[in-house]
Amino acid sequence: MQAEFGDVYQFWVGPMRVIGLCNAEDIQHVFGHRHIYEQGRAKYKRHASIILPLFRRSNVLDSLELINDCTDQLLDRWRSTNDDPTRIHLDIGKQCQDLLLAIFGLIGFDFDLQTLTDDDNDAKTNKLTKSLHEFLNIFMMTIIMPSIITKIYLKFSTRYRQAFNIINDYVDSIIEQEQNKTQESIGKRKRNSLIASLVYSLHRDKKNEATKSDDKQKGLSRTEVLHEILLFLIAGYETTSCALTWFIHLMSKNPRVQAKIKAELGDNKYQRLSIEQLDSLDYLNCVIQEVLRFSSPAVSTFRTVTVDDRLPASGAQLYNGDELMINMYNLTRDKRYWKIDPDLFYPERFQGEDKDHHPYALIPFGGGHRQCIGQELARLELKAITSRLMQHVTFRDGGPEVNAGGHNQTLTLMPKNVGVIITFD
Repeated sequence: MQAEFGDVYQFWVGPMRVIGLCNAEDIQHVFGHRHIYEQGRAKYKRHASIILPLFRRSNVLDSLELINDCTDQLLDRWRSTNDDPTRIHLDIGKQCQDLLLAIFGLIGFDFDLQTLTDDDNDAKTNKLTKSLHEFLNIFMMTIIMPSIITKIYLKFSTRYRQAFNIINDYVDSIIEQEQNKTQESIGKRKRNSLIASLVYSLHRDKKNEATKSDDKQKGLSRTEVLHEILLFLIAGYETTSCALTWFIHLMSKNPRVQAKIKAELGDNKYQRLSIEQLDSLDYLNCVIQEVLRFSSPAVSTFRTVTVDDRLPASGAQLYNGDELMINMYNLTRDKRYWKIDPDLFYPERFQGEDKDHHPYALIPFGGGHRQCIGQELARLELKAITSRLMQHVTFRDGGPEVNAGGHNQTLTLMPKNVGVIITFD
């Protein structure tokens, strides 16, 4: 729409006016003025006070060994089916989703979702991944519907009820496992365990808390805990698994880049890398940055205008109640913000001409006060997983028919056609 209507355009979703923004300067203004562009601050603050401390870098770094353990399980799965060296793997997206679900289930909820097992539980875990996808697809469909139509659809949709019931069963199991522990144990672990923090925050007096306004409430209701777990289940695996799938696809298409990563790993051929060693992999960091730019998993994010305002760069007038759609993908392909052709996959741009790009030309985790709280974990996962994979395997192009890329849009831009040959080094 930017090509046709410019940096600022509008459209209507029922009675709601939505303003699309594609200008980095205006977007920087929006993210920098949260008192104008955010709603529900009291509720957000209550939830954030419980969750945010758990995603600080110091807590996230403790997850490195667990991430490596799960990645090695995926490598073992590939190794067990590698009897044919010419086999083309067509389910890379699902494999990446299985990996990230397993990782986040253990990190966030101390719960083994068993998505990396190949035993009788496989059919059961497939139900979970399918239900999460179904839930996301329904969410994307209903987000553009008027609220009354959405309510009616969700009430009578068997697809929605079946998906939600399966996810809810898993969530109940996660909560029940945690509640079976002593209150003292939960209290001790609440500072570094998401599920312990959520369960510890459950309202003791439900009726009394329900009568209070958001700024007076303490803790979370069971429904809020359920919604937080559902949100983290989806957000904790969807965007990162999408980025990892794009990484594998792009490595198979760019053997030169893949060879440079392996060269940077040098003598660290098979041993697990420490945090310090991961931090020293500058070229791999550029590759991950370029994957997030070239194939941004998230297309856009939204903000609500709470006070009339005028955007500084475009001069567009905004009114209380307008919804802003911030086009993160457009920024990554806008030639005004990139010196090297933005349609070219070229990680070296971050070592040279585009090293000092506009800070809001690449915002894969959003911006401002409400940027993705799990980005430290996501960055660690991507760097740890990709380095571990590059230590052991080479990805080769499966051919233009099966490895053509393209994308399917749900909550993220997931690759549509990925077919790669996996060769163990």
